[in-house]
Amino acid sequence: MGGTVVASIAIGRVGGLAVALGIGAAAFSGSAVAWADPAAAGSDTPSVGQARSTAPAGVATRNGSRSATKHSGVSTQAHSAVSTRTRSAVSAPAHSATVSPRVTTPPTSGSLTAAIDLLAEPISNSKPAAPVESPMEWTASSSARRSVSVARSAAAVQAAAATQPVILGPSGVPIPSTNYVNTVMDWYVTPNSPGGVTTPQVVFTPEGLYPITGVKSLPLNTSVDQGMKILSDTLYLLPFGTPTTVFGYSQSAILGALLQSGYISPTSPYTYPLPGPIPAGLNDSLNFVFVGNEMNPNGGFLSRFPDLTLPSLGIPFYGATPENAYPTTNYTREYDGFADFPRYPLNILADLNAGLGIVFVHTKYAPAANCQTFCLTQQEVEDAIVLPTTSPTQKYYFIPTKKLPLLEPLRLIPLIGNPIADLIQPVLKVIVNLGYGDPAHGFTSATQPDANTLVTFGLFPDVSPVEVLSQLVAGVQQGVSDFIADFGSGGSIAQEISAISLPNMSWSSSFSLPTVDGIIGAIQNVITAIANRISFSAAGLYAALLPTADIVNAIAISLPAYDVNLALDGLQQAISGDPIGGLINAIGLPIAADVGLVTTASLIGVLVWAQAAVAVLFPNYVIGT
Repeated sequence: MGGTVVASIAIGRVGGLAVALGIGAAAFSGSAVAWADPAAAGSDTPSVGQARSTAPAGVATRNGSRSATKHSGVSTQAHSAVSTRTRSAVSAPAHSATVSPRVTTPPTSGSLTAAIDLLAEPISNSKPAAPVESPMEWTASSSARRSVSVARSAAAVQAAAATQPVILGPSGVPIPSTNYVNTVMDWYVTPNSPGGVTTPQVVFTPEGLYPITGVKSLPLNTSVDQGMKILSDTLYLLPFGTPTTVFGYSQSAILGALLQSGYISPTSPYTYPLPGPIPAGLNDSLNFVFVGNEMNPNGGFLSRFPDLTLPSLGIPFYGATPENAYPTTNYTREYDGFADFPRYPLNILADLNAGLGIVFVHTKYAPAANCQTFCLTQQEVEDAIVLPTTSPTQKYYFIPTKKLPLLEPLRLIPLIGNPIADLIQPVLKVIVNLGYGDPAHGFTSATQPDANTLVTFGLFPDVSPVEVLSQLVAGVQQGVSDFIADFGSGGSIAQEISAISLPNMSWSSSFSLPTVDGIIGAIQNVITAIANRISFSAAGLYAALLPTADIVNAIAISLPAYDVNLALDGLQQAISGDPIGGLINAIGLPIAADVGLVTTASLIGVLVWAQAAVAVLFPNYVIGT
């Protein structure tokens, strides 16, 4: 009996890993409730005291003070069309604990233009007297449309005391659920809106990220182009001067960051920046709150590797969120592979850990009610570590993660998995953290550049060998202590055993012989079920072939071209007067880029095939449930 129970636990855990790899960060095509449901109690990240104790020198928790904040080098960039609005300001009741968000969704059929027309409804209940053009049409119209006085702008900003939240979902979640909206409002938006908030406006955006969100989903560049058009139109139609907070998670954070910089996609006909000066005071009415931002200036996957693009996957590396374009609040979780990618990708353990962090950490900024691992809590958000920036309008927060995502598959082994993981984790954490330049922290510390300034990938961290050795010795001691504790009365083994429940062995005494019609119907059902299973399994297997080919294309064609450009940059550096540094970079940087990018691409390939395995083994399983 004991062996049967342990075996059943092992099967359940392996199945859980398959599901995690198949849908965790990514295979959210569909509802993806892992992103959109409310937070649950319990967390795998440090407690309040632990979060504070891990803060490096010069860095304080959000509720404390920072000892060495820098305010030099503030730059002002040209602002995009999203700042200019042409309606009178309105105010509304403050946000309460539970909201009934106004969701703007596209019709079930029709073009993107029809969807945008629906999204273009203003916040008020009344329709505009005349049709409102899109930003592209607005730009081409007469300059009279832009004749908004400075006095009216200032008066409108003062009249609107409450902030209008605009809420978007992450990749795979085009229409966020009410639970998701309530969570992000309570955790992120309301605390960063001192004047109070109105009822949030939820905006539909495509949120495709092929192949992670499914083999039939939109590639990132197409999804971003369409999402930017929808978001800019939505912001344009808000009443003029209304204080507005745009909340972006993952891909929708990309939308906000690109609109901040006035980005014009080379594949999109839409022109976002407006000609002429922006009326005074408009910049003060718009701010952004991001979580899991792939364009983090220091840590974002899409900013670590400048000027890279992967056409076969539709992934441009957009660069960094502007340093100081609009007031911005940014939250990042440690080891989130999309928002906290290693600075030194030659550290392959750090790369693997970040890749699994996409599955286990990146998806939990607004965790589901049934969340069990790496579950973030509101208290941890409130006690996030404050990172130094170059401007007081740029607030970057970091949330430590207690467990390494790299060890999560090991923890799935029944009974002994957690003790072994706890034994090796403290030492392994030091090695992983070296990929970020600090053996004690897997994120940007006070000794590194400001969080809102661009930091690209490098070769080797500048750390003291003595400090690394000290951290390793301390890690060995901590690992042994944690391993022994797991065998105690309150340890992980005791908790797992207490959670085991025996199956109900009761038998029913009722029995009846089957009828002829019942037997024939059962045979027909079996035949149909077998055919459906074969068809579903085959579709899942061959669907994985195209993404695999696209990944191989990116590695075999796009990446070598990027390597050549990196080598040429190093040679230019050598010719310009730094021969040693230039030659090191010419050889080392291409290798470092290959290690980090090939490792991540390979993990995505594994994820694609894990989805195919789920389709074969669990044909009735619906991704996103």
